[in-house]
Amino acid sequence: MRAAGAALALLLLLAVPPAQASLKPADRDELTRSLRILAEGPAPEAGRVAGRLLRRPEHDAAVLEAYFRDYLARDPLTPELARFLGGQALTAKPDLARVHLQEALARVLVAEIESTFASLLPRRLERNAVTAEHLGSSMQLLGRLAFEGDALSRPSRADHVARLKAVIAAHPGALRKEFTIDTGARPGLAALRAHLYKNLRDLQTPFDASGFVAVAGFTGTYADLVRRHGVLVLDNNGFDEAQLRAIQDLLAVIPPVLHRTTHVSQHTLLGNQRERKVALRLRGSPGVNVFPMPVAGPKRNQFPPDVAPVTIPRFCATLQHEINHIVDGTAVRGSAELARRRDQLVAQAGVLPANFLRSRQPRGFFARLPREFFASIANQWFASSPRTLELARTRLASGRLEPANQFLFFAEVYSQGGDRTLFVEQDAQCRYTATWVPVGRNENGHIDRLSWQGREYRFELDPEGNVKRGGSSE
Repeated sequence: MRAAGAALALLLLLAVPPAQASLKPADRDELTRSLRILAEGPAPEAGRVAGRLLRRPEHDAAVLEAYFRDYLARDPLTPELARFLGGQALTAKPDLARVHLQEALARVLVAEIESTFASLLPRRLERNAVTAEHLGSSMQLLGRLAFEGDALSRPSRADHVARLKAVIAAHPGALRKEFTIDTGARPGLAALRAHLYKNLRDLQTPFDASGFVAVAGFTGTYADLVRRHGVLVLDNNGFDEAQLRAIQDLLAVIPPVLHRTTHVSQHTLLGNQRERKVALRLRGSPGVNVFPMPVAGPKRNQFPPDVAPVTIPRFCATLQHEINHIVDGTAVRGSAELARRRDQLVAQAGVLPANFLRSRQPRGFFARLPREFFASIANQWFASSPRTLELARTRLASGRLEPANQFLFFAEVYSQGGDRTLFVEQDAQCRYTATWVPVGRNENGHIDRLSWQGREYRFELDPEGNVKRGGSSE
């Protein structure tokens, strides 16, 4: 997609004759008034005016770049304005307007990151809250353009990457990862540095893991995670080796094609938690945030009393839950058939907790929060897939069909449409044992059997793929 976008950008830019050097005074004044209103929050009329002016054919990338450089020299970028500009740049029509906006904004934002870091680092961020917010908003908007944008050319991306690398090289004691930031003395800096790493990663096509590690100062297991999985751990060096090993082990188990995870963060360690809220959200490519408790810390049984308990560390339960939110977003929502089936299963199960594999939630939980459905099954599946199978069959024997349907659905997602699916077992130290088990399909293509430890488990299905009452055997 990015390659196609780069080609689109180049062709469109070459096809357009040079435009005026700057906005007409009347357009400039009207756009500035509108953006200042939008900087305070949503304003439909100001949004319509600004959108019309930003999409004018004669306002090419050079004109818009010159305008935004001048605007941001006087007015800081707020989160509200960053959201508006991101929406415009990513959806503008015609295509040429989108190219111009993305190219212009990216150039200006990189320049703002360069200059603002240079001005902020010698000072205390909390005493320069407006400037720190401007830098954070610039990071967030650039993150969206880097990952969601389809019109940044390869030369532009390469130039932005080189300039962000130079920012790190100019301030190694603050911006290289091997240095732990005192979040009490330098509040906000660790989160800004984390977003800088994300943007540097997302702008690269393809991602040069070794080059990134060398420039950003990732070492040890942090560097291994980047090289092996392309995943940045953004924790201000706060995780211990057991936590890093657990992250690495889980990423080795889950097929990368099923998710697009590019970072694992911990906002408290980043000093990015203010009054139970995240101060600077990490925009761009998808990632997960986990609790900071150690692997040897709190543990929790993942199963209801229908079957024997499987108790695992809460750190790993959270990690596998959150990454499977991304599997849900990538593999399930990326398939119209799987997304339809997931919604159907939630509706079929209704509000009774016992109709769900993950039945410890209150009545109606998944009806209210269907986005939790798939990730909650992962808590059990990655603790013990065999125990999850046992739970599904136990519920089926008691006349509850939906847990078996949910079991087969999760198996379908991890089968990727093939003839095997992933079974996982986990011990109390969060070590995973993964096995690919054979599955069989009926004439309609639905999984109706699987083999595990010398036994074949069969399910009798109706044409929709739902398990029939009493329809399980081995």
